[in-house]
Amino acid sequence: MTIKRSYVWAAVIALGLGFWILSGQLNSNSDAEERAEMAALEQGSAETALSEAAQSVRARVFEARPVKRDIVVRGRTEPVRAVDVRAETSGTVTDLPVEKGEYVSQGDLLCGLSVNARGAMLAEAQALRQQRWLQYDASRKLAAKGHRSETQAAADKAGYDAAVAQVKQMEVELSHTQISAPFDGIVDNRFVEIGDFLSVGQSCATVVDLDPILIVGQVSERDVSKLSMGSVGKARLITGETIEGVVRFIAKTADSDTRTFRVELAVPNKDAGLRAGITAEIIVAAEAVTAHLMSPAFLVLNDDGSIGVRMVNDDNTAMFVPVTILDDGNDGVWVGGLPQKATVITVGQEFVRDGQKVDVTFENESAAS
Repeated sequence: MTIKRSYVWAAVIALGLGFWILSGQLNSNSDAEERAEMAALEQGSAETALSEAAQSVRARVFEARPVKRDIVVRGRTEPVRAVDVRAETSGTVTDLPVEKGEYVSQGDLLCGLSVNARGAMLAEAQALRQQRWLQYDASRKLAAKGHRSETQAAADKAGYDAAVAQVKQMEVELSHTQISAPFDGIVDNRFVEIGDFLSVGQSCATVVDLDPILIVGQVSERDVSKLSMGSVGKARLITGETIEGVVRFIAKTADSDTRTFRVELAVPNKDAGLRAGITAEIIVAAEAVTAHLMSPAFLVLNDDGSIGVRMVNDDNTAMFVPVTILDDGNDGVWVGGLPQKATVITVGQEFVRDGQKVDVTFENESAAS
């Protein structure tokens, strides 16, 4: 079979085009690899030159000083105790001897309920108790002489004991018609008026004890270990008053939502002049710590987001040191975590990295201020 000459030429041309395209791709890949290698070499050279070049910076030597840090906690005032006094029996309110806002002593009457038939039932129980006593006394004497069995005497004794218990029950029931104050305090609310019917469990009045009054706040996980029971603290009220008290409670377990711990400052309040529910700040002095005072402008962030400063080592290289901010004020921030004497870069700290050589110019006092 004879192949046409045009087919042969077409195949030759197709092969030639294929080789030409393939050679272009190979050359392109080779050029890209060469360019990548050149860029890596240039970057390495630049980094080497940067590491060898000393960056000009300004620095200052800081000396650590002892500082007594105040722990400030936002809070509010609370009564030391507040109770809704509830009825333990049902009845119509017949007596309300105290008004809202009045001071009451423990045992004072808050609400009097109608006695109704309770007095007659008590008298009946007392009469039955007397009868059962005579019956038991006679059985006891006869049993001692052998004229009555011990079993009969024991049954009469049980009847007398039951009558005694019934009298006691009626006395308690009658006493429940007099709802009294459980402790010294102030009647903060009254829920009934004369003629209202109180069921068992319904509230008659609220009694609050405001001496001492509590300043209650939530302290953070970082600061709770710095507080101690019995330490003296202050509280600044939103009204402008400053009062002193003693830390009487620090929670052992954190709030599950805020991860903070409840702290209570007890403040004497004999005249009940301080009210509950007022916004306040608790200020407790923590133990003195050694720290450095510096401008917040000297602080930098590391690559991992931690806050710290750039220090100068003995060989004039830069080094990042993480710090903890302990307090802040108009003069600057107090930071912990640095050595006693620390040479901190104050100008140019953003343009150096760990291990880089630096050309240090130390600041004088006027320049530092």
